[in-house]
Amino acid sequence: MSVDDYLDLLNYAKAINDGQWQADIIDHLKKLNTASPAETTEQSVKELWIQFDDINAILMDLFSKLRESGDLVEQYRWKEKIWELKLERINISKKIQNRFIRI
Repeated sequence: MSVDDYLDLLNYAKAINDGQWQADIIDHLKKLNTASPAETTEQSVKELWIQFDDINAILMDLFSKLRESGDLVEQYRWKEKIWELKLERINISKKIQNRFIRI
């Protein structure tokens, strides 16, 4: 993953107020210059899977909130967030395919 990709993810982590994910991304940016190209590729694929899993966990939480909520304004906001996360998950899936599966 490029530095730009990490910065985009960092901005997204800030937008959803995920402090742990922000810290992880910052750590990966610090380590980015020290790894060999083969290690970086393997590591980036693992990180993409971690991000994919993180998005799935957030989606599960949002779907749960959506089912339990009666407030239409909150439901609308959560539906918008769900769509954003689904699009992000699609982008991550494409990156995994390009780097790992080579489709």
